[in-house]
Parts: sequence; structure tokens; C-alpha cells
Amino acid sequence: MARKSPALKWLDRLFSKQGLREPALTLLSGSGIVMVIGSLALGAISRVYEPEEIGIGRHFVSVVAVLGAVISLRYEDALMLPRKDEDAAVLVWLSAAVMLLSTTLLTIPTIWSIEIARFFNFPGVGPYLPLVPLTLVCMRSGKIAEFWLVRKRAFRHISAGHVSLTASMVVGRLGAGAPPINANEAGHIGGFIFGHVIASGYFVWLAFRRSAAAIRAAFGWRRMQQAAVRYRRFALFSTPSAAIGTLMGHLIVLLIPFFFAGDNAQTIIGFYAMVLAAIANPMSYVGRSVAHPFFVIAAEEQFAGNLSRITSLVHRRLIMIGLFPVLAVMLAGPDFFELWLGTPWRQSGIYAIYLSAWLVLSSAVSPLTRVYDVTEHQRLDFLMALLLLICLFTAFILGGLSGSIDVMLIAVGITGAVVRGLQLIVILRLAGVPWREGIAPYRDFLLLALPGLALIGVVLPFGNKWITTGALIVGTACYFGLAAWKEKLFGTFFSNQAPGDEA
Repeated sequence: MARKSPALKWLDRLFSKQGLREPALTLLSGSGIVMVIGSLALGAISRVYEPEEIGIGRHFVSVVAVLGAVISLRYEDALMLPRKDEDAAVLVWLSAAVMLLSTTLLTIPTIWSIEIARFFNFPGVGPYLPLVPLTLVCMRSGKIAEFWLVRKRAFRHISAGHVSLTASMVVGRLGAGAPPINANEAGHIGGFIFGHVIASGYFVWLAFRRSAAAIRAAFGWRRMQQAAVRYRRFALFSTPSAAIGTLMGHLIVLLIPFFFAGDNAQTIIGFYAMVLAAIANPMSYVGRSVAHPFFVIAAEEQFAGNLSRITSLVHRRLIMIGLFPVLAVMLAGPDFFELWLGTPWRQSGIYAIYLSAWLVLSSAVSPLTRVYDVTEHQRLDFLMALLLLICLFTAFILGGLSGSIDVMLIAVGITGAVVRGLQLIVILRLAGVPWREGIAPYRDFLLLALPGLALIGVVLPFGNKWITTGALIVGTACYFGLAAWKEKLFGTFFSNQAPGDEA
């Protein structure tokens, strides 16, 4: 067997050999490429588009995301549960059939797209709403195919698909927004659609290329009806739960127009969109890279009675990765955003301070929600998600009534962090993780973050964005070095054996 490089052996220790290590690292490698592409492109996109143009584009994405969460009744979420591929392939057809029927019905209200946009107090998005059904077909068909590839453990191909999505989206947005086209918000929306067309086409083609015979043989209306009944809990509980979870992430975008009208709302959403692009999206890439293999392995561990072990491991690693960057942004956000994205975007750095705690907890909770699925506690998932939505909606309304976007975002950030923390407690309890083991990552990695945070705090009074950003980079390196030492990740780097090679 060919020996791995010391760097790869060091990375291997992020996850144990039993379970997540190889697939997670495969997906994380793709996520690393995606984050590099996205980070470099974000500095260019922020200079090609105005905040209000990005705001309109973000509103379109939020509409698509919320509808996309329910368009297939989440039957694809059950793809990991059947033991036989032929039974799982029936769910591919069932999900696709429900999705096509739903999007066909959705084309009817788009006739009144301008009126609908005015009703939601955001007329700028009206001309683009007729594109929603086609975008949903593209996105959801790709997602169904991706779930099938997860079942087949084609993690390398999934990673390539994520890279193609980001790369094609960046090319589309920059190509349409830059001279001589100067497509404004149409270019931002068009780039989003273009990226999903490329990625979804790749996922669908690959799924049929690998499993065409099994998928074709599974088609049958009778079998689809039986599957719909057998996995009805996903339609009855996972669907509204997914809708609520998605809505929580997009509620700010959808509600801001009701409190801050006109161009001001578009600009505010544009600033908020950059916070998501700079912080939430990279963390979601990491979470998604872990979520796919975690879903597969968690289902197996549940059968074996070892769900708590793998859940505790994933939780600890997600907190290790996400804790310091978020705390650092809470200190150095405005200077960092101004240097990275340009002077007009300093306001996004201020918004990041308000929302960072909520975003990091959301990134940790999101992949772990698969615990509800593998334990078949979809009803609890729905009830928890409903509670979270009520709390967040209340914070939005009370904050919005103040007339200050800062008050609104502070209220949302605090409430979001609290309710996401509550959801995390429920998930860890459901997986059987002891409470001491659940809080240990926060204690351990917060202590390791203190030196880097202190360095940033020392240079902040200078008011120099270059010095602050430099301190942020040095502090980040210091933190991850200490975390690697704490988790005993250095041993493999200097060893000639990879973990597990001893056997």
C-alpha cells in the first residue's frame, strides 16, 4: 500500500478511521477548494455589484430556498434507510414525481409575479419570480441525485460537484456583472441559476451512469405509492421541519422589506447577504461535507447501538473548526470586511458581529439534525423547529418595530444563538451523548482561543485595518496550532504510520 504524505496523515486524525474519516476528508478537500474560490471571488463580486443589486439577488435565492425545502416532501431524506438499493431507488422516483408535480402547480401563481412581489413589499424581485419553478426543478433534481450518490458513497464525485457549482456560479456572476454586459441584479440571479444547472446536470448524469439499471428497474407507480405510505413521516414531519429550518435562515431577508422599505431594504439585504457569503456559506460547506457521511454512518451506528460515539465526535470537530473564526470576526469584523470586500462593505462587518454566534451554532446543529432521521424522531424534529421559528419570528417583529436594523439584528442574533443551543442540547440528548461530553468542546476550545483573541484585542485600538487583519490571521494560526496539539493531531504528522495502519 502506498504511504500517505505526512500532511494527509495529519488530516486523517480529524476523524476516526471507523466511520467518517475518509469520506469526510474527501468532501472537506472539495469544500476547501470551494471556500478558496468563493473567498477570492467574493472580493471581486463585491466590487462588480452594488449592495442593492446583491440584495435583490439574495431575495430571489431566499424565495427559491424556502420553496425548495418542501417541493419534494423530503422523501429523498429517507434514501439512507432501506437496506436494499432497489427499495431506495423507488424513493428517487417518488421524490422526483412529487417535485415535478409541485413545480408544475407553482407555475400558476407566477402569472401574478409583479403583484406578489408588491404584496411582499419587495417589487425589485418581481420580474425574476417566473424563473422560480424552473430553478427549483434544476436544484431539487440535483439534490435528489446527490443523495443517491451519498448512499453509494461517491464522496469524491460529490466533492467535484460542489466545486463545479461554486466555480460556475462565480464565472456566471462575474461574467454577467462585469463590463460590457453589466447585467446588474439579473447577472447575480443568472449566475446563481447557471451554477445550479451545471452542478445538477453533473449529479443527475453521474447517478444514472453509476446506477442506471437499479434506478430504471425501481420505477413503478404501485411501488411509489407503497414507499409514500411507508415513509410518510418524512412528508408529514420532516417537510414542515425542513421548511421551518430553512425559513429561519432566510427570515431576515423576507421580513426586512416590511420594516425598511424601498432601496434601503435592498441595501440592507445586500449587506446581510455578504455576511452570509463570508461566514455562513463557508461554515455550511464544512457542515455539509460532514453531514453526508455522518448520515450514512449514523444510520449504521444506530443499528449497532453506537450513535452517541459518532455524534459526540462530529459535534466536537465542528466546534473546533468554527469557534475561533466566529469569535475573531466578532472582534475584527468591520476592519476585516473593509479590507477584503471594499470600503462600502464595512457595514457587513458590523452585522457579522451581531450574528456570528447564531451562525456558528447553526453550522454545528445542521449536520447533527440527521440524528432525528436515523432515530425516526421526525415528530420531535418538527416540534423543535416550530418552537425555534416562533422564538425567532418574535425577535424579528420586536426588533423590527424598533425601527433600527441594528436592534433587529442584535435581537435576532441573541435569540438565534439561544434557540440553536437548545436544539443542540435536544439532539445530543437524543443521541445519548453525556452532558459533560457535550459541553467539553466549548470549554476546551474557548480556552485555546484566548491567546489569539487577546492578540486581536491588543491591536484593535490602532484602528488600522491592515494590522487588525494581520492579527486575525496570526491569531487563527495560533488557535489551530493549539487545537491540533490539544487533539493530538501532531503525532501523525511526524510519524511514519497513518492512524489505523498498525492493524
